[in-house]
Amino acid sequence: MNNIPPEHRDDTATVVAGGGLVGATTALALLQRGSPVQWLRPALSTPALPDGYAARVYALSPDNLAWLETLGVGTHLQHGRIGSVQAMEIRGPQGGLLELSARQTGVPQMAVIVESDNLQLAVDAAIAAAGGDDRLGAAVSAQITAIDAGDSGMAVSLDDGVRLNTPLLVAADGANSPLRALAGIDTVGDSYHHRAVVANFECERPHRGIACQWFNHGEVLAWLPLPDRHISMVWSVPDSRAETLLGLDDAALVAMVGAAGDHRWGDLRLVSRPHSFALRRQRAQRLVGPRLALVGDAAHVVHPLAGQGLNLGLRDVRELLAATRSARDPGEARLLNRYQALRQHDVRAIECLTDGLFRLFKSPLAGYLGGQGLSLLNHVSPIKSQLVKLALR
Repeated sequence: MNNIPPEHRDDTATVVAGGGLVGATTALALLQRGSPVQWLRPALSTPALPDGYAARVYALSPDNLAWLETLGVGTHLQHGRIGSVQAMEIRGPQGGLLELSARQTGVPQMAVIVESDNLQLAVDAAIAAAGGDDRLGAAVSAQITAIDAGDSGMAVSLDDGVRLNTPLLVAADGANSPLRALAGIDTVGDSYHHRAVVANFECERPHRGIACQWFNHGEVLAWLPLPDRHISMVWSVPDSRAETLLGLDDAALVAMVGAAGDHRWGDLRLVSRPHSFALRRQRAQRLVGPRLALVGDAAHVVHPLAGQGLNLGLRDVRELLAATRSARDPGEARLLNRYQALRQHDVRAIECLTDGLFRLFKSPLAGYLGGQGLSLLNHVSPIKSQLVKLALR
């Protein structure tokens, strides 16, 4: 369906563009607080969850999980499929070890590991429970072709001839955001020329909720805990090596992954075939324009080694809602500038952390950092506590 029915057009409604998790969560949050919203998203259906675990997972921070609970998402999550991160072990190329744990800050867990499809289905169900089927109408798959911001609102033209008027347009339309381009907002960043290879395995021994990460001369291997002795693997490798891994048969892949992870949890059994996605660093030079706010991947893309991509996007939504709460005009420049100011420090900090760690462990210093450096850091409690607090946000 392309045309928006007249009964679902509202010149006071915030328009949210983007059908992914960040766009869906933005629409849900606006619904929950009673704000008028028009959601432009493709009519896509999330498939039923597989018998095993879906390949793409997220490390969701406790703060974001708690916020999603307030939106009603937790009621619809399949909690039996969610892993709990109690601690992290980070190893370098020469055996150095940094250990972080939730116990250091007195919290129940550092993060939860949730499948993308599990989370998307839960958000979709929460939207339906909040009356989204009636208040949002059918999915609008028309593309935005032009935007024209004025003092009192923004005109949004769709490719099917429909024209919307809105006080605020939220761009949650992904890393290649067409809306960001229409607004003339440039980006900075570059490709890592790496791909993240993802797959799931069953372990011989219990992982006890410990997430493991190995830095090895530019490659980053992560094992994330899922229930019942299962783990999700995310392996950042050069493009050519990714193709090699994807072409291996099951036995060869299991052997290579097990050896790269020092057989930490004993023998492995592959439970889902590997997939991959390209890695890059990207940040919009501005997070706002006249009556426009960028959120999620439209605003920033970071290396997944710290598990902060989705968490950053959800914090965008939280801060945007906080900046525009109770505002008669949510697209007012003063409010959007406040949102940008609130987000810039967080985005820059995570970008510097992830990009810095990736490049540092590729450098000639990697040997020292992976050996004595990590081991020394393991005994500096204040720094370790700060790293744990960063993971909890």
